[in-house]
Formats: sequence, structure tokens, C-alpha cells
Amino acid sequence: NGGATVIPNASARRTTVTDDGQIHLAVNLEGGHLIARKVDLTVVSNGGATVIPNSNDQVLPFTLTNTGNDTHGYLLSTIAGLDATDDDFDMNSVRIFIDIGIVGTYEPGTDTLYSAGTNVGDLAVDASINLLVVANTPGTAADTETSLYHLLAQATDAGTTTPVTETAGADDPTVVDTAFAEAAGSAGAGTDDAQDGKHSDSGTYTVQSASVLVTKASEVTDDGFGTTAPNAKAIPGATVTYTVSIVNSGAAAATALVLTDDLQVADVTYNDPSVTFSANCNGATSESFASPTLTINVGTVTSGSTCTLTYQVTIN
Repeated sequence: NGGATVIPNASARRTTVTDDGQIHLAVNLEGGHLIARKVDLTVVSNGGATVIPNSNDQVLPFTLTNTGNDTHGYLLSTIAGLDATDDDFDMNSVRIFIDIGIVGTYEPGTDTLYSAGTNVGDLAVDASINLLVVANTPGTAADTETSLYHLLAQATDAGTTTPVTETAGADDPTVVDTAFAEAAGSAGAGTDDAQDGKHSDSGTYTVQSASVLVTKASEVTDDGFGTTAPNAKAIPGATVTYTVSIVNSGAAAATALVLTDDLQVADVTYNDPSVTFSANCNGATSESFASPTLTINVGTVTSGSTCTLTYQVTIN
């Protein structure tokens, strides 16, 4: 695994005092002590991910760095958070990819799928590799729920899948000992302790979805003879105004919303065009009527807002 660096042993010393009053120590050096192989590695999460139910190939980015003093390979694995303790649900089809292309972005056909039990690749001292945890969001995941994953790396001897073994017993100055030096990781005691040749960090998937509630109310707003709401009656020729409220109580915007209403054309005639939109109906709003269906492009309703629209029919 390469050569060895030596620390000289001091066999004699001479002390002098210079004109500036500083004490300087001159050492005669003999012999040597072989430096131990320091195994140190760091896994760092580069952020979480916002997901919606039934979304595929969602990414948690990580970086693995060799912070030791020798070249090592690494075994990789993912560990799911404990439901009801760390998070709320587990993702599906969890995989690890070597991030080859745009950093932090999963690119099918470009990024390389990691095979469990293999060496992800040797890293020289201070070298890093970008990694992706890629998974699919189940359809049952609810708004604001989370799914946590640890990425765990274990150091191996360079060019192998053999985990590094720490030298036991007293230090031997004539051989290159191996010493673990990494801190404890996010996976916790018993899985990733300090100085065990492993390190981990965690990232979290957070569900942010729209939650839309639609309500519809009707009111006779004009009976055709000059009487208006609230006193107008539902007689032939009267105008009925429908008011539809679209409330988004979810954490994410509801986009590209389309509302359809099959009108009872035997009883009413649609007053085309008559749709009005409130300010919270954002984007490309429009209407079209193909009897008996009224189709309204609502646009976007942002999180926590209510879009209100109205349209009218005449009683036959």
C-alpha cells in the first residue's frame, strides 16, 4: 500500500539563545518511527428533496471524501430512518448512483448505478466522489410527511472490497499500524460509531403536495323582472349564478387546474361566456362550453390561497 513516512527520534539536543531573546532547540536525529495509516472518511449530505406522491427518481445528493492519509476504497449502503421516530414513511426502489454528470442531478444513462458489496472506487488522500440516493415516492405519502435516509460508507483496502482492519494492541514502531480516526456519523450508535472505519450522513425527502377542496354554491341573482338576490325566485327566465371556491390547503401550489361542470341543459341554458376569476386564480385562465360540459382552465392556486370563480345559467 505504498511507502512509509518516518518521524525521527531525538538522540541529542543543543539549546541556544539568540539576540532576540528567543530560545531555539537544535536536535540531532537518529532512528525512525513508521507513521500509522490513518483511516478517516467523511460523508456529507448536500441537502434534502421536496417530493410529491407517485414521483419517481427523487434525489438526495451526498459527497464522500477521503480525509485520511492513504488511498482507500469504499463500500456503500443506505439505511432508512425509523418510522414514527425519524420519519413517517419509506421510499420505494432506493438506489445509489455515482454522480457523473451535473452535480446533484440524476441523469439516467449518465450516472452509474452502484452495486451493493462492490468498491465504489479508490480515493486518494483528500479526494472526493459525488453520490446520489435515488428513490420513488409512494402514492400513499401525505403532505408534510418525511422520509429520512442515511448514506453509509465503509473504508476498504485499496482496490478491494475488504474492509480495513484497525491494528490491535500496542504501537509497533517498526510496522505501519492502522488507526481509525473518523467521527461518529448520523446512523447512530451501533451502526456508525466513532473510529469504526465508517461514516454516514442523512438527507430527508419531504412531501409537499397540493390539497384541493372544491365547493359549489348557487343563487338566483335576477328573476328577469327586476327582482334581484336575495329576493329573486327560480322562475323560467331567471338567472342563476354559480360560485365555485377552490381552496388549496397543501404545502405546494396546485398547478394546471381544470374544472368541469356538466350542466343540466334540459333545465338551464349556459350564459356563454360568463366565467369570472378572482385574483388568486393565477396563470392562463379560460373557459369553453361544449354542451352539456363547461370546461374552465383555472390555472394555479398557490399554497394557502383560495381561488373563486363564478358563472351563470338561465332557467329554461
